[in-house]
Amino acid sequence: MVRKATQTEKAYEVMKKGILRGEMKEGAFLSEIEIGARYGVGRTPYREACNRLHHEGLLEVVPRRGYLVPEISFQAMRDLFEMRLILEGKIAELAAARASPAEIDELERIANRPLPPKPTMNDFENVIKTNNEFHLKLAAMSQNRELVKMVSGILERMQRPMYLELRSSPYQVSRSMLLHKPIVAAIRKRNQAAARQALLQDITQAQNAAFGRGVWEVNGHEA
Repeated sequence: MVRKATQTEKAYEVMKKGILRGEMKEGAFLSEIEIGARYGVGRTPYREACNRLHHEGLLEVVPRRGYLVPEISFQAMRDLFEMRLILEGKIAELAAARASPAEIDELERIANRPLPPKPTMNDFENVIKTNNEFHLKLAAMSQNRELVKMVSGILERMQRPMYLELRSSPYQVSRSMLLHKPIVAAIRKRNQAAARQALLQDITQAQNAAFGRGVWEVNGHEA
């Protein structure tokens, strides 16, 4: 039997989507009454959903004020991108060494999944899901569960910035996902260095799309 989603799970899903899509503005406190009216969320499911979203880093708790949608700082985004470069570069190497042929075939199917040439707001969720599915599958191919957990957490925290990037430049992410194909090709050839380089190029392009070239220079070298 298929388990029905609880009211708390439904509240969590609609509120999370609202935060990610920018329906709940950064720097604003949530109104239990407004959220209840907008999404049909009851008091207890609202509070339980807020608690879960808080633990995921999508909401902050301010004493005597309630739940706040935190602003996304440059520092936070820089830290997340640096973590991805460090972790996923190694993951690509491990995948090239450890992945089975069936896993590589599945990764290629994800990379070849058609995306809308001119994505609308309704397409953004599928674009982000496809991107995350690719990177999570790649992490699983490393055969290291701890790496999978770390990458999953980072991608979760980056969903809202990705929505914002898509809204400002709706063609950028779908174009950048073409960079997934060289990653697959390098892994299929068991070329660890090429897999790492292709993966780093993918993430670096996402950096540049979000913040522009030059802002990632460290000690005179572009990250």
